[in-house]
Amino acid sequence: MHNFFLVLIFFSFSSIIFAQQEISDEDVIRGKEQLKKETEEKANKKDSISIDTYKFFYYDGIEKNADTTLTIYKDYKFNFIREDDFELLSFANIGHTYNKLGYNFTDELKLPQFGARAKHFSYFEIEDIPYFNTPTPYTEIFAKSTFEQGQILDALISLNLTPEYNFTLAHKGYKSLGKYVNSRSRGNQSRFSSNYVSKNNKTIWRLHFTSQNIFNQETGGLDPDSIYFFEQAPDYFVLDDKGDQIINDDGTYEMIYYDGYLDRSRLGAWTFAESNLYSKRFFSDFKKTIINSKNEPLLAIGYQFTHEYKKIEYINQSSTSFLYGDKNDGAVLDRSRLYFQENKIYLESFINKLGKFNIGLSLIKWENLYDDYEGALSDLVLKIDKQQTNLNIKWNKRFSKLNFDIEFNKSTNDELASNFLKFEINSNPLKNIETSIRLSNSTKSPNLNFILFRSIYNNYNWYNQNLEDQITSNAHFNIAYKDLIKISADYFIIDNYTYFKETSSALTGETDTKRLALPFQASNQINYYKIKLENHNRVGKFALINTAQYQNKEQTDLEYNELMTLNVPEWITRNTLLYSTDLFNNSLFLQTGVTFNFFTKFYADYYNPLLSEFVTQNYKQIGDYPRLDFFINAKIQQTRIFVKVEHLNSSSTGYDFYSDPFNPYRDLSVRFGVVWNFFQ
Repeated sequence: MHNFFLVLIFFSFSSIIFAQQEISDEDVIRGKEQLKKETEEKANKKDSISIDTYKFFYYDGIEKNADTTLTIYKDYKFNFIREDDFELLSFANIGHTYNKLGYNFTDELKLPQFGARAKHFSYFEIEDIPYFNTPTPYTEIFAKSTFEQGQILDALISLNLTPEYNFTLAHKGYKSLGKYVNSRSRGNQSRFSSNYVSKNNKTIWRLHFTSQNIFNQETGGLDPDSIYFFEQAPDYFVLDDKGDQIINDDGTYEMIYYDGYLDRSRLGAWTFAESNLYSKRFFSDFKKTIINSKNEPLLAIGYQFTHEYKKIEYINQSSTSFLYGDKNDGAVLDRSRLYFQENKIYLESFINKLGKFNIGLSLIKWENLYDDYEGALSDLVLKIDKQQTNLNIKWNKRFSKLNFDIEFNKSTNDELASNFLKFEINSNPLKNIETSIRLSNSTKSPNLNFILFRSIYNNYNWYNQNLEDQITSNAHFNIAYKDLIKISADYFIIDNYTYFKETSSALTGETDTKRLALPFQASNQINYYKIKLENHNRVGKFALINTAQYQNKEQTDLEYNELMTLNVPEWITRNTLLYSTDLFNNSLFLQTGVTFNFFTKFYADYYNPLLSEFVTQNYKQIGDYPRLDFFINAKIQQTRIFVKVEHLNSSSTGYDFYSDPFNPYRDLSVRFGVVWNFFQ
């Protein structure tokens, strides 16, 4: 049988050879031409799909295209939150919080929030989720190194099952041990979004689901001894037996060199605790056109549904820390939960001469719960259970060189209200010149943790039913000429500004050993204004990009024991000297340069891990230290590579760099990463 198969294969192979020889030269030429034609058709079809056809949309109507270019503004956004952090000051480890160097109060046009705002800088809100419309599968990978053990990976893939339906899967995972003791951070943030648009564009259904877990180890900042060793490193004063500094013959103090504390893990912490924000959210937006027109729906009806669950925990296994004052018996496990639900029905209409209208009615429910730390006999309020009804009206009208936007929101109940009116004009009066003017006024209830908070620590328990709504008025102006120059200005008038206030006594030194905070409302009006200038200059392959912001705040007639709040540095600057060039027959685009960052001294708020909020203090300033970053960025096809030496000058300008009064900023570090897009 074995020999039979060998013979069969031999004769079959011979038949194939002879059959091929019978093909004429004309058939061969015809086949080659057909193959060439099919190859060209496939190539033309692929080339006809440009990057501009890969689109994604957001909740607020913003539409963007996939962008694989490399500019200095991509470098500004190549960070943990993937946004320009000009007005933010990061903490030493990634995945932690940010201190604010400026304010814009855009949240004042939103509903009252859960609180714990220090944990929401990297949190994916409803308006942060994109809905894709792509002709072929699209992938984006963001990866970046962290500090010590770990990395950041944010991967996204969008698939088009049909021309009408796209769905997107995304996951952001990160882990970083950090340079300081007990500063580890980690997180997992998964997102799923779906986008369906019918062939006749009469039905649009967008939905998303998120699951987010943000974890941090908490220290409460450096203790006083560690602050001394951090600031003096590596030169320390020599002390005598009485603890006094020894004076040399020339009048200088005797010093000793010791670089052991440049190993930041040797610096001590106030406490060894953990905090965690866990969340799940489902959002759906269904819109059906009832009466259609050529460009926009003449009349459409929509239904939005949001259900969100949040849980935040603060855990401290050690019972020896008195940083937050006295506490009840038992282990420290502060836990609060929020259930938020919104049902919204809206009508949308577009009439060419009148513009676009959107009228919506929302039914909203909050349920905020705290654990009982005082036992079954406690008569404390442990729950906020409120409902609200909101009427929202939007109008938009576009002219040839003008665009008008008006939005009005009115709450029917006084509790947890959000009332605002916003008017905006965008125009192009001349070629390459863009201007905008925005006026707004809002009245919003404070966030839920200002109203109710419960903790095992006695000083952190309150129920404030009589807090006034915060009233914010804003005037904004913006003008830009290409990307050469852009000027923006904001003026805010704020009444009943609500904040967390440090209540320990700085006169007796209690502030150095305690972190006691209470919610407070400013008794007087606050006027806050800022002017921002952005400038991009090019000379050949060199460029100088400048961003400078001047800001100030006026707050007078303070009451006894009231603190100056809404504290900001007077100046913030960022200046980049950049060199760009093409290499290797334009197959590699290279950018390299130096970025200088600086802000003036101010009374910065400090981070309170128990509240996951920032607290106002008036006794220690930070700032007046320069930060130099050296970078090399490159682009190869759709891949962008980033290499940066952060805080290059950290060892030469003095160890006085802080992110808040108790937490240092980052030392010199080398970090690298990549953003990689695939268009299948």
